[in-house]
Amino acid sequence: MKKIMLVVFFCIGSIILLFAQTKEPIWDNTSKRYWSPEFEKIEIPSSKDGMLQKAYIYKTTRKKPQPLIVSLHTWSGYYNQTDPLAKEILARDWNYIHPDFRGANRTPSAMCSPLVLADIEDAIQYALQHTNADPEDVHVVGVSGGGLATLAAYMHLKYPVKSFSAWAPISDIEAWYWESVGRGQKYAKDILQAVSADGETFNSKEAIARSPLWQTFPVEKRRKAQLFIYEGIHDGYKGSVPITHSLNMYNRLVGELKYNTTDMDVILRKAWDDADLISPKEIIDLMGKRINPGYEKNEKLFDRGVHLRRQYKNISLIIFEGRHEQISQALGLIPYKKQTDLKYDILTIGDSNGDNKDGWVTQLAKMMPKSDIVNLSESGRTIGFDNNGRARLNGLKNIDSYLDKAQAKKQQYDYIIVCLGTNDSKKMFDARQEEIPKNLRSLLNKIKSHNLYKRGSTKLIYVTPPPLRNENVSPKYEGSGKRLARMVPELKIVASALGWEVIDIYNPLLGILDYYAKDGVHMSGAGQEIIASKIVNHILVQQ
Repeated sequence: MKKIMLVVFFCIGSIILLFAQTKEPIWDNTSKRYWSPEFEKIEIPSSKDGMLQKAYIYKTTRKKPQPLIVSLHTWSGYYNQTDPLAKEILARDWNYIHPDFRGANRTPSAMCSPLVLADIEDAIQYALQHTNADPEDVHVVGVSGGGLATLAAYMHLKYPVKSFSAWAPISDIEAWYWESVGRGQKYAKDILQAVSADGETFNSKEAIARSPLWQTFPVEKRRKAQLFIYEGIHDGYKGSVPITHSLNMYNRLVGELKYNTTDMDVILRKAWDDADLISPKEIIDLMGKRINPGYEKNEKLFDRGVHLRRQYKNISLIIFEGRHEQISQALGLIPYKKQTDLKYDILTIGDSNGDNKDGWVTQLAKMMPKSDIVNLSESGRTIGFDNNGRARLNGLKNIDSYLDKAQAKKQQYDYIIVCLGTNDSKKMFDARQEEIPKNLRSLLNKIKSHNLYKRGSTKLIYVTPPPLRNENVSPKYEGSGKRLARMVPELKIVASALGWEVIDIYNPLLGILDYYAKDGVHMSGAGQEIIASKIVNHILVQQ
């Protein structure tokens, strides 16, 4: 099983050793140990040896069960290593745990040992017991050494985790030892300290035993679980882990499912004629060219080009334009439970964020498929200004006609949801900012005065505008970020004073705007999904 085709390894090894760079990415700075006060430091007794495992945990503020994200630290990290996912955890308000699982991978008790796997299992159980996590919505995610731990968890955990997301993972510790030796990387010494009795003599057998690539695949346990492997095509050149770790792991698992074999020689021979697998030629081409010449035709991974995308049943692999990294939008790819059984008649009034095909109204409809949503959002709409001289985009001037139009479709609505204010912050309205709270007051009062609003039956929700970037935006939005920052608190006060329920999306999204808004203004579907989820959870609480 250990004999990989020699021609493949020879070509790949030569390429890697010639070009590899060892500089660590900024996100893998293990000296950064800042955690927002919302995260609590805890200790979890090990079910294996009684040792106390430290971790950071976040408990959602929502009353309804939420997903649980189990985020695994990098190769040289510990539980207190700053996690780039933390900001978005707060924005999404999901349950979260960041365990230590024996710390950096340089001791016998670390590096995918039985103690590590027990610690990860213990962390999941602790989080399930101490948060309102949905036990059917648990997701494990990790990058680099955390990606290795994620693959090991996939191969070993007893708990029925819903998804595993391994970014730039190591899958074969023995291979990585020799790759690290060849490059003079510190990781070779780490591996020696972990797998060797004397810390000096490489124990190949132990390294193989700890490698997910060569471990027993629990097919039945993972039948309903999803495994996502993500890897930047330049890793191994601009990064420490060759992409062969991801390619081989995918091939091994899919090969076993399709051909009931773990022999990589057999699997690679099958790959020549099986489009579900990655052939030796494809592997060499990806390693040598570092590009798929036709990649621009492929669907992107957010703003990243995709060079290779393969999926077989619940196992998928994406080789994207990048290096040794986990992209900022990683949580936007988690397949959490989105749909609800909520059944309401809803009227939405917004701007381009509601009008766009991937906007928050579209995401709301996906989450509430049994509800009937009438969307009267329009790109460019304001609370109370003629945008670029167009009176039809002035919400205050036209609200009666909007509501009349909505009433022609339905006589009564359970919810009227308004999300406006972004376009009122434009540069052209800089001198008129004091008018905005007054305009909002008039707009919301007009809605309450219209006979479409049924007191006691129709609930009114005002959703704040999302944040805007202060720099590198279209000229028409120059300074809008600062204007909006001053305006949002006033808008919340106005809406609340008029009896409207207020959902603040501005502050939660502030820390992750750049993840999802390429232009600093309009978020992608995954970002709009966060807005929709906050509306859904607000409605769920009222039930």
